Amino acid sequence: MSTRPPAVPESAQDSLSLAAAGGWPFLITALVGRLPAATVQLGLLLYVSAAGLGLGLAGITVAAAGLGSAVGAPVIGRLVDRFGPLPVVLAATVVQLLGMGSLLAVVLHDAPRSLILVCAAVVGAANPQVGAIARARWSALARRRDTPGLVGKALGYETACDEISFILGPVIAGILVGVLGPNPALLVLMTWVVVGQGCFIAYLVSRRGMRVDAQTPTPTDGTAPRIRLKAVLPPMLACLCVGTVFGSTQTALTAINAARGTDAYTGIIYGFMGLGSAVASVLVSRLPERVPLAWRVAGGALLVVLVSVLLLPVPGSVGLALLFTVIGLGVGSILVSAYTRGERVAPSHRIASVMTMLTTCLVLGVSFGSALGGVLSVVPRHGFLLTLGAGVAALLVSVAIHATRPPGRRRDV
Repeated sequence: MSTRPPAVPESAQDSLSLAAAGGWPFLITALVGRLPAATVQLGLLLYVSAAGLGLGLAGITVAAAGLGSAVGAPVIGRLVDRFGPLPVVLAATVVQLLGMGSLLAVVLHDAPRSLILVCAAVVGAANPQVGAIARARWSALARRRDTPGLVGKALGYETACDEISFILGPVIAGILVGVLGPNPALLVLMTWVVVGQGCFIAYLVSRRGMRVDAQTPTPTDGTAPRIRLKAVLPPMLACLCVGTVFGSTQTALTAINAARGTDAYTGIIYGFMGLGSAVASVLVSRLPERVPLAWRVAGGALLVVLVSVLLLPVPGSVGLALLFTVIGLGVGSILVSAYTRGERVAPSHRIASVMTMLTTCLVLGVSFGSALGGVLSVVPRHGFLLTLGAGVAALLVSVAIHATRPPGRRRDV
């Protein structure tokens, strides 16, 4: 007798709440569990800078963490697909704490600065990818229950959670370093990793044996479906474009406020982008199925292009906040649509791998946008030229998303 849960009638798919499908413990711990990752990234920048090692080294340190995350994320995803999330998240958290502790020791003992970059790369590589694991679980739940309508709502919620973490994380890091000083702040950040990711680990322990694949039989004779690069590449490129927007706008905004002497406004204004993206993630995920993913990406890309042009004259702080909110609506639309397409084309036993591939491209885009945007922002407003280019590239990606829509679907949702 089959143990597969009965399919939910199509009329009930839209009414099925996320809390009913996943449970409140999962919703809460998955949100709390991803907060440390957003806090640690800026925390490393502020820690190295506040320790008197220079803003240049601090920037390179964050880049090293980003590169480590880009390398480690696909590995984490593959291990989660193979062994389940509990042992992987637990091991990654331990390695991350060891990396942060080693960084503290390197700074305290005035060791060679190259070791700082090594420690940062380890911290980045050991990011447990809680957000990607959560997305993979939603996909698995929807596939097992035969409720495809659940996926869109869940991915919209997950993208909104990411944006909340991107807003709160930098604020927490800034307060810790500013109030406590660099070394105590790093110790508190390590405690924050234990508490935040520990909450998610505790949930996984309570659900021992939980997997994030669809639990369908996987052939062992080499005939199991593989990840098709042609299908996954367009959403990967979309995430790369979004990351470039994040990185380029952050560096341009930092340069503009530094020139104006309003550095304290940078985090606040940048937070408006996260707010806009969170709103778009929820709204776009609830659009009717007749609106194709390619159109959603194109609409978001057009917003990015338009706002980028309006940003070039560099308006005042209020104008920047308003425009950053609108550009957030654009990137949120692109991002949730990219994750939706990635979920659609992922083999049932490789969902976590595909989700982490998309996250990797997002991280790489941020690193690329920050690096090239920093060069362009010698003239502060020129950083927005890269943002404009990313918007144009996203328009082209929308064409690729339309051209590679899954076969057998009259509407690409």
